[in-house]
Amino acid sequence: MLTRQLSRIDLNLLLTLQVLLETRSVSTAARQLHLTQPAISKALGRLREQFGDPLFLRVSKGLVPTPFAEQLRQPLQDWLETAAGLFVHEDFDPARYKGEFTLAIHEYLHVTLVPQLIELLHEQAPGIVLKVRSQYRHQLEGLEQGDLDFVLNLQFSELASEFHSEVMYSDAPVILARTAHPLRKKQWTRDDLFRYPRIALRVPDMEKFMMFQPRAGQPSLSQQWPAAYETDDLTVALATLARTDGLLPAGGLLTGLATREVNFKPLPSTYTPPFRLAYCLVSHRRVQKSAVHLWLKDTIKQLCGQLE
Repeated sequence: MLTRQLSRIDLNLLLTLQVLLETRSVSTAARQLHLTQPAISKALGRLREQFGDPLFLRVSKGLVPTPFAEQLRQPLQDWLETAAGLFVHEDFDPARYKGEFTLAIHEYLHVTLVPQLIELLHEQAPGIVLKVRSQYRHQLEGLEQGDLDFVLNLQFSELASEFHSEVMYSDAPVILARTAHPLRKKQWTRDDLFRYPRIALRVPDMEKFMMFQPRAGQPSLSQQWPAAYETDDLTVALATLARTDGLLPAGGLLTGLATREVNFKPLPSTYTPPFRLAYCLVSHRRVQKSAVHLWLKDTIKQLCGQLE
């Protein structure tokens, strides 16, 4: 019975349907599948006939799937991934692999982890081209659309089931200040901190990260201690920190970036922060069986384990 049913279906149509669900555009689907737009339109007509449903409605900015088409999305993706696994068997060799990967990475890890990662890739996988973005908005959408391979950032407060997150590194938050800062001469309090300007490093999607979720009834850090200077450039933030009495709440791993010219270190404190900063590697389910993605993830995890 199953064989007879499948024999009446052009299985290539299911791939076309999957791409249309992802792109919501006939022209984009045509480019991805290396077909003409008329061919995609014809395939869509056959799909409508096969399923007895319009599947998509045209709007000003492309196509909108019908509720029936949305119901097909997950079962169709699962089926295609299973089918692909029957035919694709990767014998992955990092030294021979050639490809490009795009990562969205938090600024703290960009400056501490990425140089080591690139050094290792040059040695073990010279054919890999790495593109790193610190200021990439809507990171989860980028993963879902395939524009990003990984996100390495602070722990998200919520993630849909299609994403996988794993902690790569954690450290305690600190208050960074120049080495000659007046607060180094006394046992300071929170009120003392608030008398000095706060330097804020702005990161994309900040409101979605767990560490920025205040407890119920409690004001946020920005409400208690408004920023006097805000930037999305860590280099400028650290240079400003070293030349002023401003204070920068940050991750402890930045301490290793201090130099003779950019001189700073954490304020000494007997206070134990109520949380740690957890940096997670987030991926989409579409890459969970990709040999090169698994290798790159393991490589990042090993390097994160060596960070001080």
